[in-house]
Amino acid sequence: MPETKESRYDEAVNLKAAGKTDAAIESMEKLCVDFPEYALPHAALSMWYTTAANSVKAMEHATRVCELEPEDPFSFIAMSALAVKSGDHKAAEEALGKVRMIQLKHLMEQQKQQES
Repeated sequence: MPETKESRYDEAVNLKAAGKTDAAIESMEKLCVDFPEYALPHAALSMWYTTAANSVKAMEHATRVCELEPEDPFSFIAMSALAVKSGDHKAAEEALGKVRMIQLKHLMEQQKQQES
């Protein structure tokens, strides 16, 4: 069976679960390089770097997730939480503002569909 981005993601997650955090991070970082448009490894790394107390790297990956998934409010909520944890309240507020805009856009689309 050929190796896929999904199987590589699963391998990195398994390394992390086995307590091999450095190897897991290295594997996930390589996955991000090889598949730069794949949001899931960036999301994992944002959490892993938060756990490792590397808020700069955590925010870099959280920001990338938001760039890749601009219509996913959860990505911005996660970024806001990371920003609060790192003490960057301005970034947290900006991320929550994007959540509000996404929600408003969806509400407007729903209303438009109901009217037609």
